[in-house]
Amino acid sequence: MAELNGRHLIDYVIENLEQVASEIIISSNTDQCKQFGFPVISDVYASKGPMAGIHACLKASTNNHNFVVSVDTPFVSPEFIRFIINSRENELIAAPWYGKDHYEPLCAYYNKGCLPMMEMFFEKGNYKLPDLFRAIAFRGVTIPEDAPFNHPMLFHNINTEADLMKAKDYLNKRS
Repeated sequence: MAELNGRHLIDYVIENLEQVASEIIISSNTDQCKQFGFPVISDVYASKGPMAGIHACLKASTNNHNFVVSVDTPFVSPEFIRFIINSRENELIAAPWYGKDHYEPLCAYYNKGCLPMMEMFFEKGNYKLPDLFRAIAFRGVTIPEDAPFNHPMLFHNINTEADLMKAKDYLNKRS
């Protein structure tokens, strides 16, 4: 519910998703996000981390093809989303490889076909997305440095006041 330049962070994400998605579903275990006018889905597997939210929303989705993006990453553009979706090939999950050492699982393509494997992981008590990636048809997508949507703030995650100030500075420089 944090605000960036007078708008909720989620407003930026919704605005970008509306340009590429036929359906928007919000993962939240509270009613706080109902004000944004989209279905709000609670975790089926409570307190099991991000995989639980992705799982619940995939179950609720009417689409086989889904893009997951964290609410606190307001600079993920429609062009980037299209790039990841178009890069997925026939894989069930496609996540961007970012930096030199990790994937961005909360900014990735997920096909509903991964639900049975997710449920198997929950039954085994494993809620780690990187482990799921190793066990399923997965594609890591390298982001071209010269891609028009690539910029230093693409995956900027806002968790602290300092993160929020950095995002404000970035927006002010862009305008």
